[in-house]
Amino acid sequence: MLEKIKEQFIEAAITLLHAWKKGLKTEEMDEWFQKLNEIAHRSDSLGDNVCVDDIRDSIGFVCMYLSKDLKDIGDEEFTKYVEDNVLSVRTYHFYYPIYGLYRFPENIQLGVSNTFMFNSLPEQVQKDFEFIWEHHFEKNTEYAQTVDEYVSRKKASAFLHLTVVANGSHRAMEKAIRSAEDSVHIIRFLYGLHFPINECRYTIEGSKSTGGMESYGQHFHGSATYVEFFACKFPELTEILIKRDPTVIEKKLRNALRIFGIQTSITNDQVRYVLLVTCLESLLLTGSDRDYILWKLAEKTALLIGKNKRYINDYVKSAYNKRSAFIHGEYQERNKSLEEKDVGEIEGLVHGVFWKLMELKKKGYTEIQKKDDRRSIDECIEEMKFGKE
Repeated sequence: MLEKIKEQFIEAAITLLHAWKKGLKTEEMDEWFQKLNEIAHRSDSLGDNVCVDDIRDSIGFVCMYLSKDLKDIGDEEFTKYVEDNVLSVRTYHFYYPIYGLYRFPENIQLGVSNTFMFNSLPEQVQKDFEFIWEHHFEKNTEYAQTVDEYVSRKKASAFLHLTVVANGSHRAMEKAIRSAEDSVHIIRFLYGLHFPINECRYTIEGSKSTGGMESYGQHFHGSATYVEFFACKFPELTEILIKRDPTVIEKKLRNALRIFGIQTSITNDQVRYVLLVTCLESLLLTGSDRDYILWKLAEKTALLIGKNKRYINDYVKSAYNKRSAFIHGEYQERNKSLEEKDVGEIEGLVHGVFWKLMELKKKGYTEIQKKDDRRSIDECIEEMKFGKE
């Protein structure tokens, strides 16, 4: 099937070449690139590794790559070029600096990434980052007195390394940033801080080519250092993110990690509050909880936390009402601003429920609602409510 799709792709690409030699407008070229992209996506495996931007870059600049005029490029030469540059899979190694995260040991697995120190990066990647940082110092000193101080601070950060396979750099970047964000969500969840992914460099196996992305924005968003207490948490959270066949509870924990990580990037407390209440809801509720959502969420949270049950029950009801008021624009004057402690308190509840579900997962619980003979959180809640535990 894959080989047949590749044959169709090459046939369409050659037809494009012939039409191009006769003269095509820009919009007509774009239509051809989209058509080639559609052919590639008839195969799941090929479509996963190719995107229209890679096709546009590779075929659009064929004359430059082959150092020939368009009229001098033959079908056979063009076919080989397409096979080598559009239809061939490459392995990309990505390196992401996590600015503000210091003294992190090497080879800690976070999602599909591993931690690196600056001196362990490939030599060319080190040079690329140093060049970028020296240039950045002119625009954003971050209170550093000299360029050497600025660069040294960047070098002291932790770095993530991950690999992806793709047929072009655009698709590789898309895959890598998703995986890198998941990895950093683990750090964000544990530290409660946002560590932005502003820059990266990549190398390609079997090639001297390098590339990446850079940002001219502010990098300083708070800082943290390695904490030994978290050492046992990294593999537990990594398993949640990379497990191939997760249970219902594991899917909910995975979603919660991502929601929590995203909210750390937001400065508006109302939006953070809404996301955190939503995170709590996503952990505990299912489609069968559509009725009486308010009291079910409050009850489940209070029972799972196990301390100050009355206070937590009342607080969650209030939080959910406030969240709904923010979303629907129906909040009263007293709800226009949050108390200073509110975001921190709801964060604490999310953490408490999250780790309780992790504990129950280890005991064999796989579902939220009752299902067949599988152990469920709702069953556990009933046992807690009626004093069986």
